[in-house]
Amino acid sequence: MDKSIQIVYLLKNVATGILASVLTLTLLQHGADIHTVSLFIGLFSFVVILFEFPSGVFADVFGRKTSFLLSCVLYILSYSLILASSSAVSLACAIVFNGLGRAFSSGSIDALTIDQLTDHDQSLEWVTSRLAILESVGLSIGALSGGFLAGIGTRYQGNLIANIAIYVLLIVMTAGFIREKRPYSAPVGLSATLRQFRVQTKDSLSFLRTGGIVSILFVFALITGLALSSLETYWQPSLQAMQSADWVFGVVSFSGFAVVIFGSLLAERILTKFGAQGVRLLLACKALLGVALIALMFQAEPVSFIAVYLLAYLFIGCGSVAESTLLNRLAPSSHRAGILSLSSFVLQLGGLIAALCGYFISSYSRFQNIW
Repeated sequence: MDKSIQIVYLLKNVATGILASVLTLTLLQHGADIHTVSLFIGLFSFVVILFEFPSGVFADVFGRKTSFLLSCVLYILSYSLILASSSAVSLACAIVFNGLGRAFSSGSIDALTIDQLTDHDQSLEWVTSRLAILESVGLSIGALSGGFLAGIGTRYQGNLIANIAIYVLLIVMTAGFIREKRPYSAPVGLSATLRQFRVQTKDSLSFLRTGGIVSILFVFALITGLALSSLETYWQPSLQAMQSADWVFGVVSFSGFAVVIFGSLLAERILTKFGAQGVRLLLACKALLGVALIALMFQAEPVSFIAVYLLAYLFIGCGSVAESTLLNRLAPSSHRAGILSLSSFVLQLGGLIAALCGYFISSYSRFQNIW
């Protein structure tokens, strides 16, 4: 695996982790309240839903590197706006840019990485596991750092400024050191561009009609979006209500991502030894994740709450490798960015549903009931 793209992949997730440990708390400080915070996260999901698949097609047509560089610029705009925000309107604008950044980065960087590895000797199980590990290591480092950065300045300024600096560095590294395997020549003229987009979109959507395992993968993408959104939106307010110090949030996020690494390695071993059992492993992980979410809503002490939270992330890590391996094995390289973005589109759709449910549930009962 190319060292430069590993570093870029790692740093991207470090930036995500820096804000993940205090995301809900940051939104509450910059224009949201406990009832509307899920709506802002829902707005993020809505923007991603609108642009996820078109951005994947954009990456397939104009280049995965171009798409990722655009996402870095959008993230910088987003975090700069959050930094200055003190109202719901300005926060909403920042969330829109953040959703666009997520849309243009999700399929592009993964497809770019996979494309560079398909001719190597490593198995697809090894590649997807290594990407999951790099993601989790980056998120872990970022989450642990985010807990301490929260003490710098006011309203989580340290976290936001650190993210802006990382994305500036990512632009420099990607532009200077990352090379694409496939040559890209942008269509000339508006009609040629639209025609290319139509063809690419039609071919990518036809992948959904494959049925069988493909249908299972996209159904579970929706379910995972529901689970992740509800978990990530409300674990911080739940733990804060138990009188936990700020540094605890960084440690818990760090531990959660560390558990994901263990789950990823466990899934790699199972898939390498029993490759034909990928679907069964995926089914088991998603079912156990559901059990963990139900158990989480009954926890009233910090230690037991954190323990169940980490257990949920073990099943998330194990299931994501199984899911990614199956999807990348089935997806053709020429349409990989679009197909991965389509999967992320369904994931964000689940997140949007969870956000809307969270708003109504938190308005009429304990917000923990969403689990």
